[in-house]
Amino acid sequence: MLFDGKRNKILVKVVAIIAIAAFLGFGLIAGGLAVSGGCGANDPAQVAIDEARAQVSTATAQAQAARTALKANAKNAQARRELAAARADLSSAQSQLASALAALNQSDPQAVKAAEAAVGLAPDDLNAIQSLATIALAQGQTQAPLRALARYTVRHPNDAQAFLLWGQVAEQSGQIPQAILAYQQFVSLAPDDTLAPDVRTHLKDLATQQAKTTTG
Repeated sequence: MLFDGKRNKILVKVVAIIAIAAFLGFGLIAGGLAVSGGCGANDPAQVAIDEARAQVSTATAQAQAARTALKANAKNAQARRELAAARADLSSAQSQLASALAALNQSDPQAVKAAEAAVGLAPDDLNAIQSLATIALAQGQTQAPLRALARYTVRHPNDAQAFLLWGQVAEQSGQIPQAILAYQQFVSLAPDDTLAPDVRTHLKDLATQQAKTTTG
């Protein structure tokens, strides 16, 4: 991870949470199999997935009911509020499902789809975008989080942490010029951030790397 020796306030925390969840999940699964003789019905990881799917189903039904009420009466303020609340709940449920799927199988493509669904429902939620970035990067996918960050920063041009995350995702996808621009914007917006000195140093390294690539 970038900026060795420092706490990455965006990705490291999320990666650690998923890694710990995966470790605990697999450990509990192994213990459960040993005790039950192979019965996986009560695997904690699968239980978490099932619970998240149930929450997705509930929130989907609530959103559909609110849409139906709005269709019948476009001025129904209560239905409009219920739809907004249901969309927020559905985004949260999709994010939980994505994390649960990734904890059981880091390579599960359904985890990325669920994370993308969460961002689609809540495009202004940087936490949802962080989760998408973490899960997608673990599978070598970068385009979905880059698109989400591009849309987010248009609406939130002063969110320094979003540009830091953008720089990391862009760099890991090999898009160094884009990463440099994002890191520069982070430093410009948050010059006193605890990570700013490391980002400045890293920018110099990237500039040198880019120069060698261009001249080479």
